[in-house]
Amino acid sequence: MIKRIAAFAGLPLLASLASFILLPIIARVGGAPAWNSLAVGQAVGAIAAIVIALGWPLTGPAAVASAPEEAVRRRHYAVSFVTRSFMFLCIVPLMAIALVFTSGTNQFWVAFLMACAQAAAGLTPAWYCIATGHAGRIAKYDVVPRMIATLGVIPLLFATGEIYLYPLILLVLGLAGTLWFNKDHSEREDFKGLTLPVVLREIWGLRAGAGITVAAGAYASTPVLVVQFAATAAGLAAFVSAEKLYRIGQLATAALGNSLQGWVSEFGADHKHRRKFSLMALTGLGLAGWLIMTLVGPWASALLFGAALAADFWTCFWFGLSFLLVCVTTSTGAHWLVPAKRMRVVFSSTITGAVVGLPAMIILSGLMGGAGGALGLAIGEIAVTAIQLRAVLQLLQDKAPEDRTEEVPS
Repeated sequence: MIKRIAAFAGLPLLASLASFILLPIIARVGGAPAWNSLAVGQAVGAIAAIVIALGWPLTGPAAVASAPEEAVRRRHYAVSFVTRSFMFLCIVPLMAIALVFTSGTNQFWVAFLMACAQAAAGLTPAWYCIATGHAGRIAKYDVVPRMIATLGVIPLLFATGEIYLYPLILLVLGLAGTLWFNKDHSEREDFKGLTLPVVLREIWGLRAGAGITVAAGAYASTPVLVVQFAATAAGLAAFVSAEKLYRIGQLATAALGNSLQGWVSEFGADHKHRRKFSLMALTGLGLAGWLIMTLVGPWASALLFGAALAADFWTCFWFGLSFLLVCVTTSTGAHWLVPAKRMRVVFSSTITGAVVGLPAMIILSGLMGGAGGALGLAIGEIAVTAIQLRAVLQLLQDKAPEDRTEEVPS
């Protein structure tokens, strides 16, 4: 188990460390305008990446793991890549339109390229590597290209001062890594028959899993966009700084959650014991993150991004609480409720979180600035956590049988 967690959790954290090194350079070279435009582009691209992924990271691992033959597993990946590529081509122009209204004309290309680079993450083969148990492939085709892009652009930023080079290189190398994976681990026959009508039918068939991930991910990716319209420029800059630290922490959450995802549902295992372990492990990570974010966040943001862009105590405190709650729901959702076929609960909880959290962010960021936006995000996460924990307690009490099948209404 330690080796599994180290492999699947450690590799993405290496990439996050590279991004962490780059953030203070961008803050100082580009200043507040480029800093905010990159954040807006990243937020738009993160939403797009979730839509592009079509729920494959949630539903794909089970389908691949249960496939008896290698050819069947490769076919799953081929369908996944073609359907996601179609969505990527459709969403790129929509992102451009959205960014026309959310970024200044001088910073449009910085925001747009960042959005495209972030959206391209929806094409990564990482979920398939997780399903087949090949952590090394995640490093080779996903982590290493992103690290090269992130670290390699540093001298260019100092030499030219052109911030757009970072998202451009990240986009190019990210796509190159995915295409390299396809060349090495798929065959032409795997893509046979994937015509446009077939692709559209496949996308329609993915609507349940896609609906859950889009509902959860869109809400998680909108705080910067919401606060941008309600808070002052200074409040937005401080909010973005805290949000950057929060996102780096979320990489650890996703990495630990992914490392445990297949393990908790292995055939013949004590599923309830393993799910309890996942909940304790992720809760422990969340508590540590809340403490670190609260105590170290303001000082770290000032050191990394400069005093003008530093986050205040309360913004960090509420982001830390959201981090804890997301850690908990990573376990209750992916490790408890989805394997138990309680997808309707996961869907309804994320919708409730958005319905509660988005108005709270709008109102509170207008009243309290960045700290209010962070508090609004935490309020939404509290709603999600409460609903999912209630469902988990029902499972533990055998009030909701684990073999019950539910689907997200379409």
